[in-house]
Amino acid sequence: MTTIVLVGGNGYIGREVTRQWLKRDPEAQIYVISRSDRQAIKDERIHHIQVDVNDATAFDIALPEKIDYIVNLTYGSMDAIKSIRDFAENHGAQAIGNIGVCDMKAPEFADFVNMKRNELNNLQAGTVRVENVDITVAYGVDRDDDIAKMIQAGHFDSASPIRVEIVACQLIDQLTKSWLA
Repeated sequence: MTTIVLVGGNGYIGREVTRQWLKRDPEAQIYVISRSDRQAIKDERIHHIQVDVNDATAFDIALPEKIDYIVNLTYGSMDAIKSIRDFAENHGAQAIGNIGVCDMKAPEFADFVNMKRNELNNLQAGTVRVENVDITVAYGVDRDDDIAKMIQAGHFDSASPIRVEIVACQLIDQLTKSWLA
């Protein structure tokens, strides 16, 4: 049985990672962590836990003692990054997954790009292997928001949008080193 923790797992990319992991591994137990009580995907193998990752103690108590993988799908909080890194180190994680961002060479995204780089550097400062997938903007299945409309209108053409299914597949492949199976 594989135990996976998806921090911010109710979001757009997290839902796709959950769907794909469940298809790949029928024994997987996925802990979807969110500050809200939203339960985007329901399945007996999914455990929805409402907890704020910024509260390291509450985060630690809410999760299983032993995990295989933890995936960071959050942004904007170094406290969250530290909680994720520390939890991975203290609970036997094989790897930490992270969704980063490519430098789109657009001044309006510079702060976001720098923030995501700092988060990745902080995850990598720990002892657990980190697998990062850098993306521009994800689109595809279930995306029906302002970003989807902007992608369809061609506003992100220079950034080369990527299908969310590809992002999830790459992340899971890198974490599990699926090519070795």
